[in-house]
Amino acid sequence: MLKKSLFLIFISFAILGISFIVTYDKRRKYLPPGPKGLPFIGNLKSLSNPDEIPNITRGWAREYGPIVYTKMGGGDWIWVNSASVAKELFDRRGSKYSSRPRMPMAFEATSNQNREIFMPYGERWRKLRKLSHAALNLNTSASYKPIQDFESKQVMYEFLHAKDDMAFYDINRRYSASVIMTVTYGHRVEDWNDRYIKKIYEVLEHFTLMSEPGAWLVDALPSLASLPSWMVQNWWKIGREWFEYDRQVYLEFYLDLVKQIQNGTAPDCVIRDFYESGLDKKGIDDEQAAYAAGGMVEAGSESTSTVINAWILACQIYPNIVKSAQEELDRVVGSDRMPGFEDEDNLPYIRAMVKETLRFWPITKPGMNHATTEDDWYDGYFIPKGSVVMLNWWAIHYDEKRWDNPDEFDPTRYLHDKYTTAESVNLADGNARDHFAYGAGRRICSGMHLAQNSLYINMARTLWAFNIKCGKDENEVLIKPVLKTEPGFLMVPARFHAVLEPRSQKHADIIDKAWKEAEPLGVIIQRKRAH
Repeated sequence: MLKKSLFLIFISFAILGISFIVTYDKRRKYLPPGPKGLPFIGNLKSLSNPDEIPNITRGWAREYGPIVYTKMGGGDWIWVNSASVAKELFDRRGSKYSSRPRMPMAFEATSNQNREIFMPYGERWRKLRKLSHAALNLNTSASYKPIQDFESKQVMYEFLHAKDDMAFYDINRRYSASVIMTVTYGHRVEDWNDRYIKKIYEVLEHFTLMSEPGAWLVDALPSLASLPSWMVQNWWKIGREWFEYDRQVYLEFYLDLVKQIQNGTAPDCVIRDFYESGLDKKGIDDEQAAYAAGGMVEAGSESTSTVINAWILACQIYPNIVKSAQEELDRVVGSDRMPGFEDEDNLPYIRAMVKETLRFWPITKPGMNHATTEDDWYDGYFIPKGSVVMLNWWAIHYDEKRWDNPDEFDPTRYLHDKYTTAESVNLADGNARDHFAYGAGRRICSGMHLAQNSLYINMARTLWAFNIKCGKDENEVLIKPVLKTEPGFLMVPARFHAVLEPRSQKHADIIDKAWKEAEPLGVIIQRKRAH
């Protein structure tokens, strides 16, 4: 059986090769420069280990320049290694560069063509994008600050009473998950015994497995979808099993909220906004709306905690940033209260620290993928229709021509940046943009404003309240922090030890009091609603 499967896959490669020869386009001699690949598979082998991708693609940028071509199986891949090129292609030419490559496993089998993140550019995508943008735009995200204020108070309390020096890791994961779950469904995640969170993390496991680059042959080589599924990793059967579970979970959560809306007991949340916006008139059915809401949870539950935990690791490696941040917090906020959102404009070092964390630690190892819907030319180079176009934030964020010592974590590089990240996105000069951690162009992360607020309040309060120190092993020897990630394509920090020590008894008392006063009241959101 295995031999037969391999033979048929080989035949499909051969057909691809013959088709390429017959249909060779003379314009292809003007493709951007790049590393030579192997017959049939191209450069796939170079990127087989996700942990090596950042350094490999940075090396390509240094050797070949701001735009690089690679062949990945039967597909054309363009790597955008320059902020100015990213601005031109993704922003100014957004109508050509806003699609996604075909992913039969991730989008068709497992998502039933519902997940916006994998959806090709077109009217259906634009319709769902408007929905998520309205739910998470700058003003709407600001209305959810009470959630982040409340959740971060619980975080500080749990840090203070943590059972060991690894507890912080899951405390931040709960925080991240609870914020996005409360925003989306009006349901808090008080602890890891929550009935919703176990189901959500099962869906997230499916999401990670389905979307991992190189994991599914049919996504790397979509032409293989024409073969019987059992010959190619049984992808359709597995994908449909995951889809049935995910669909049940998302519809259950969504329809529960719809019932509450109809009987007048629904909390203030994204799904309520969705429903009251008139989904029927927009041609959006229950399954699409349920996946639109679920997509926000998929995007926001682990990403925020990943960044925060990476930042704690950076604080251990670069203790000077802790000292500088605490000096600012003591000067602006003092020791009689915790910092709040009202202090943000007066805390430039904290704001710079958030920006630097996102530059230093992007969320994925390969970068962000788009796809072209038309042939195009840039700077004399031909970019074919259907190309995967990668936003290579490793080259852009670590560009030695722009950044001094880019491999060092240094918030002072942003200390005089007067723009918020949202404002920076819209600057005409791509090289003036702070970072590309939220993507670029029409597919930029719609949850950017919400994420920024979550990062700011957590980081500001953590450093106001605690000193961050290295953990110790069983022999009481300090454990040296190491920049290491979990296996896979996401930049999730490998679990590590960190001691969060209260800066004084006064700080500890304020934390205890703040949570004990907040907990009985719960989250209180007050915003005007259209009637």
